[in-house]
Amino acid sequence: MIVIIASNQPLDVDEHIRRRMLNAEKGAGRRASRYPGRDLLSMQTQVNRNLQKLFLQIDGRYMSLFDLMNYVVNGRQIPRLTSGNVSHYYSLAGMVTLNGIYLYQFLRDSGYDPVLVQNYAVTDLNEILREKPLAVCISSNFLFMEDIREIGLKVKRQSPETRVIAGGMLVKRLLDPGAHLSPRALSYWSTFFGKVDAFIIETQGEHSLIELLHCLKDGVSMSRISNLAYFNEKGNITFSPRRKEDLAIDETRIAWNRIPGEYLRKTLPVNTSRGCAFRCRFCNYHWFFPTIQYKSLDVLRKELHLINDLGFVKHLRFSDDNFTSNNARLRTVLEMMIKNRFDFTWSSYARASALTPELVGLMKESGCEFIDMGIESGSQEILNNMDKRLDRDQALAAIRMLKAHDIQTRGTFIFGYPGETENTFQETIDFINESGLTYYHPYLFSYSKRTLVYQEREKYGLDGYGFTWWHDTMNSVEASFLITRIMELVPDTYTDGQAHILEVFKTLRGEGY
Repeated sequence: MIVIIASNQPLDVDEHIRRRMLNAEKGAGRRASRYPGRDLLSMQTQVNRNLQKLFLQIDGRYMSLFDLMNYVVNGRQIPRLTSGNVSHYYSLAGMVTLNGIYLYQFLRDSGYDPVLVQNYAVTDLNEILREKPLAVCISSNFLFMEDIREIGLKVKRQSPETRVIAGGMLVKRLLDPGAHLSPRALSYWSTFFGKVDAFIIETQGEHSLIELLHCLKDGVSMSRISNLAYFNEKGNITFSPRRKEDLAIDETRIAWNRIPGEYLRKTLPVNTSRGCAFRCRFCNYHWFFPTIQYKSLDVLRKELHLINDLGFVKHLRFSDDNFTSNNARLRTVLEMMIKNRFDFTWSSYARASALTPELVGLMKESGCEFIDMGIESGSQEILNNMDKRLDRDQALAAIRMLKAHDIQTRGTFIFGYPGETENTFQETIDFINESGLTYYHPYLFSYSKRTLVYQEREKYGLDGYGFTWWHDTMNSVEASFLITRIMELVPDTYTDGQAHILEVFKTLRGEGY
């Protein structure tokens, strides 16, 4: 048996927010010595205090929209959600994760007997561990590293012979430097000794995982497997040679009719492409997937038919980073969906500059109900700094086209990007008020070496890390303070604070709301 842990989505948002902020403060404390003369911990603490103001709070607890709904239906009392009663309340804890579904299928087709834990927070792992599985495989796409360490410790306490393997995007990003990691970073990773047996450091690490599982099953040393980080007898982390894996996207299609019903919901995710053709300078997605691949139309059609034939799916979430990146392909996909008259509606990310009246009309006819756009700023100066390749007026036109077809919209905005001032901040406020967006989502700029803006750090006087940064026109504390003013400055468009309204929307649509 192989256990897959795909996410750790808390039962309510309060725990998630508090843990995220605590982890950010711990990280700032670990990095403090790199920046003499800067109090990173103090900066992160103040950023947290500012961002806290974006959340509704009742009786000292942070409330998402689902938490508020639970409060109302529970007689104005905050219910205590548990794995036993969460199905009776509104929660994202039961949503389907595509990474988990795909890994389940891949391991099953490779001859293993996988058990999928979609969400660690609502699963009794003790019961599963009684079966003494060969390995527990943890995806870092939707978990903190501290979650992984805690899960590993739990596994080892109950089933010491079970191997714990971690991989995914976060592991790839943090461990990619390998032996070039700083002594402080290596010291941090040593805390995983005895809890995690191996990390897979590859964006597409499926074949490395299979080779590793074969070694574990046969009792052979893992040292010959590529793309690994593991520990020697002294607890020091060791790295194996790297080997790039490149699995064609058509091979990642899901045979939905062969996925056990217990893993499915009325809303399902589908991926039709991998990668992004654009190079926005705040983003690190290009680093994971430097080229873009599209599923063939025939493969996508068959996958959508399999979902439709399940008979209970009401809403589809296209999880592509940019579903609309190729206009000609998008038109072909939409026409295929219209011709096949699928029973589900759908939502996706989209690029505002890609939308035309013809495409929006086809989107509506094919069942589109919600579009999430990364607009990022209402200031053309900041958009140019970001290399967003988006004209402010294009974005306004796209929102109006979608609104005219009764398609709900969310715009995401990044505050504090190099060049940001109070004037450019006000331009973004003016844009939101003028646009007619249904929802908006404010993000604080996050800085890392993996983003392209790192190459321009001297140009902007940019330094720091994560949410503790500074540049010539602003620092993260000042930017987070500006964000606290948004709700009073934007009277007619709704924000979900730092939660994700699209996830709420698609879940409710799947349930028939």
